[in-house]
Amino acid sequence: MYKILIFLSFATLAQAQQRVMQKDSIERETELKEFRVVANPGQKDDNAVLATEIMTIKTLGKAACCNLSESFETNASVSVNYSDAVTGSKQIQMLGLAGTYVQTNVENVPSIRGLKSTYGLNYLPGTWIRSIDLAKGTISVVNGYESMTGAINVELAKPDTSEVYYLNTYTNSQGRFEINQQGAHRFNSRLSTGIFTHYSQQAARLDGNGDGFLDLPLFNLINVLNRWKYATDRWMIQWGANYLNEDRLGGQKSFTSEADRSQIYGFGSKTERFETFAKIARLFPNKPYQGLALILSTANHANDSYFSTKNYTGREQSVYGNLIFQSIIGNTNHTWKTGASFLLDSYQESYIDSAYARTEIVPGIYGEYTWTIPTKLTVVLGQRVDFHNQLGTQWVPRLHVKWDVAPDWILRLSAGKGWRRVNPLAENTGFLINNRALKLVGNLNPLEASWNYGITLTKNMNIGSRKANLVLDAFRTDFTHQWMVDMEAGSTLRMYAMPGESFATSIQAEFNYSPFKRFEMKVAYRFQDVQADYLRMDGGLIRLSKPYLNKDRVLVNLAYSTPYDIWKYDITWQWNGSRRIPDHKLAHLHTGSIQEVSAPPFSTVYAQVTRQFKKWELYLGVENLFNFTQKNPIYVAKDPFALGFDASMVWGPITGTMVYTGIRFKIN
Repeated sequence: MYKILIFLSFATLAQAQQRVMQKDSIERETELKEFRVVANPGQKDDNAVLATEIMTIKTLGKAACCNLSESFETNASVSVNYSDAVTGSKQIQMLGLAGTYVQTNVENVPSIRGLKSTYGLNYLPGTWIRSIDLAKGTISVVNGYESMTGAINVELAKPDTSEVYYLNTYTNSQGRFEINQQGAHRFNSRLSTGIFTHYSQQAARLDGNGDGFLDLPLFNLINVLNRWKYATDRWMIQWGANYLNEDRLGGQKSFTSEADRSQIYGFGSKTERFETFAKIARLFPNKPYQGLALILSTANHANDSYFSTKNYTGREQSVYGNLIFQSIIGNTNHTWKTGASFLLDSYQESYIDSAYARTEIVPGIYGEYTWTIPTKLTVVLGQRVDFHNQLGTQWVPRLHVKWDVAPDWILRLSAGKGWRRVNPLAENTGFLINNRALKLVGNLNPLEASWNYGITLTKNMNIGSRKANLVLDAFRTDFTHQWMVDMEAGSTLRMYAMPGESFATSIQAEFNYSPFKRFEMKVAYRFQDVQADYLRMDGGLIRLSKPYLNKDRVLVNLAYSTPYDIWKYDITWQWNGSRRIPDHKLAHLHTGSIQEVSAPPFSTVYAQVTRQFKKWELYLGVENLFNFTQKNPIYVAKDPFALGFDASMVWGPITGTMVYTGIRFKIN
């Protein structure tokens, strides 16, 4: 049964990181944001203490951007991949590690976590998004403890600034269709509301590689959000609710219903989710540097799935609260924040013939001090302590430094700890699409914890009369606790606690330049080295590169628009280097030194052209222009009930060239 949590509280929104002004004043913002200043070219935030990139509506409009998972095609720092070849689930990667180590928030409310982590990237419609703030490394302790390699904060359209009516339609050559509508109304200068609706469907049974399996699952998705805002000089209140319902069906092309799954391999998933949020900010007009804020949210998530004859059910009820107070010490060169947070997660899961249930209660307290020498140096020192009812007391220190070395040189340093509690089934659904034997080895500690260190150097420059910038960064993540998912033995999927060392190193160079008016270019190269000690079948250790992660990546994005943006042209080329993949042979026992198996490097090209009219625009685009696909994304596809069947070893595109088109219509 679907249960709805009744939410009776109000909540808040205040600014998570206020800008320090030279003349002892702080610019008051109306929303809690960790990052928010747009700088061109390259959308880098030169004022932020953290290494931050802001993806605006303009950036998101360079691709179809139907949902959050498709918003990073022109981004050099984030990679998005399918987790398997059946479910359609997508996962991001940042700094060489999976998206579970990235704290993903919607307007600073924890969002894609828990059971939502399986398909959460697919659930947030792109047209609802107004900007995405992307920070590498650990972030402010004000926002929680789960940021281990970075943070993504999504800002949605606001009811007081959104269009009166906005319509977006999308359809593509692979049988997908969606329609988005949103409207806003201002009752007066203080009160406004907005309603956002989304419907999408994958209707075509696509089998481009002829292996007998659907390349994409069929699905129907409905998503509705209603939000309100009330603002005065002293108060700012926002509240709203979100309802989502999705039905997925995949597997062999001839599979049509759950009743067939004993003879035909089938996959099914039904999800229903209800969320509420409320935010209250108390403003002080005579003390713009001071603020009190409260954020509250609830979520109820229900999922029923099956993978052939294996059943999975999941239920989650979650309550989150964060109370924040900020002020100064003497003047605005010395600011501080303090507060308390609370998280309650209740899970009830079952898989095959086993049931799992747990309730996590995590109260926490934190404090953060910021010392500023205007236009020269900013140092942020944060500490938080959380009290987990199962994992005990966890201490999280974090340090961020921004040094304006010269007018055109910016150096940033960061160091800090992050931790999280593993959700073994929800976070590893993609690894279950096979007939391997699942084995839990040893004392499985569900705690994951790591230290992250980073350095970023930004050089702003002029080439001729045109602006450019160069950004160099390097980050290192060292795990002290990690949950290992081991596919190195051909017939077994093993899970165990990290038996040795595990680390990730990521180095990136990005150059942004506008050589002439209305033309922008981005060129980026990323190298990542991710290794861990794996447990051999004979009990020894062997150090291997993490599978499915390419060491090298090159991205080139070119964008040009005619005067008044009547025509806009965008093209992106991505080159992905080779990566190690597990040896899928059943006879492979993973007992000693092995000869690594690697997937070949490949390129993908995305292009889009947009024609803008007075109130609407038409866009036409193509993805995977040169039709590169992984030849055999499913092993033993002809006999899915045999031991060697495996659809979880995906390293490249599953579908070929896709052409799409759509319209955007706005009444401002």
